Amino acid sequence: MNKQTLIACPAKVNLFLKILEKDSSGYHKIETIMARCTAMQDFLQVEPAPEFSFECTDFPGESNLVVKAIRLLEKECGRRFNYKIKLEKHIPAQSGLGGASSNAAAIMLYLNETESLGMSSEKLMKLAATIGMDIPFFLSGVQLALASNYGEKIKPLKNLPDEININIQSGEEISTQAAYEKWDKSDLKSTADISQILDGIETQNTRKILEYLHNDFQLITPSFSSSSQTRHVLSGSGGAVAVFDVSNKSQPKISK
Repeated sequence: MNKQTLIACPAKVNLFLKILEKDSSGYHKIETIMARCTAMQDFLQVEPAPEFSFECTDFPGESNLVVKAIRLLEKECGRRFNYKIKLEKHIPAQSGLGGASSNAAAIMLYLNETESLGMSSEKLMKLAATIGMDIPFFLSGVQLALASNYGEKIKPLKNLPDEININIQSGEEISTQAAYEKWDKSDLKSTADISQILDGIETQNTRKILEYLHNDFQLITPSFSSSSQTRHVLSGSGGAVAVFDVSNKSQPKISK
């Protein structure tokens, strides 16, 4: 009997995002802090099969990052991977939560282990960056990281203090391309300074971390309310919002 494996694919949220200069290809470099967040997760069901099949109600077919990741590994290894895969989506598309990237990373890690590909983490991350700049973060396995260049260069950071809870509020769909186009039309130049929140993480200073949450995309979207106990920050290019509070640890809450 074929063994079916269920893989959880967590979301990510951005504690800080600064938009830097645009390169000659028209892509912006960024400076961001990403946190793995299990308040919202997708699930991959994977089992060996005579031939490859992929099922997903939202984004079926070859355009899905899961399939792209598999094809990437097949090309690199010169062999086929025949599995029956079903993707159960809970992380909204175009929400800034990195769901598709998390899915792709999960299948790459699964195949690397199951098929004994022997690829190092660095090799997987380099390959993955060719199809999605958020995938290396999920491949890294770290809970919190500083991501630079286009988001694919990962530097692990200390975990957040245990007292900080992260919940997620779903928002309207916002495409990354549209968000950057709106930023470019605004003619804004970021003056955000990442040093304060990095110091807060290093010293495990909860107050400082919450005080210096920031996302440049909030400059071109409606502002979010905040208080001394709760802070909201747009995740990625939007439109989901990460909600940070220092209440007692509880089960993650998801608002829709």
